[in-house]
Amino acid sequence: KITRDRDVVVPSTRFRGTIRLTMLALAAVFAVAEGALASVCVRPGDEAALQSKALQSELMVSALACEESARYNAWARKFESELVANGAVLKRVFRQAYGAAADARLGQFVTALANDAAHRSAVEKAGFCTTAAGVFDRVLPMNGPEFLAFVAGSDFAGRHDFAECGARDSAAR
Repeated sequence: KITRDRDVVVPSTRFRGTIRLTMLALAAVFAVAEGALASVCVRPGDEAALQSKALQSELMVSALACEESARYNAWARKFESELVANGAVLKRVFRQAYGAAADARLGQFVTALANDAAHRSAVEKAGFCTTAAGVFDRVLPMNGPEFLAFVAGSDFAGRHDFAECGARDSAAR
């Protein structure tokens, strides 16, 4: 029921109580979801797939922001099989972690990576583009195993919220 208060439409006291309870329930749901994310961990071999997606997002943004589309396309074609394999690992990791919500969570993860890269490119375009050019210079001459070793390195570590399973288990002790 809606009542008028000084020509402003305001919800009745009972309705405000319902809104308050709904907000508390939503806060509890988000707290549980946040806790679930914190409890997700990845095996060391899966870490490379997460870092590969971070690299892919970085280079995709550079294709647009830094006019690097020719080098991005060359890179994507050259390492297509590695990117597809890493994508399959990501899908498995997200299915194991989130079940039926895996596709939505994977989409959120990829969007967050792209948004982060786009934000950094907007804030410091020259530095972002210089870094991206350096990455292209490093990865384009590589073969598949070299690329996978590069991705597994630390250049793109920490761009996700997943802990390594062994590291999380050790920290909990």
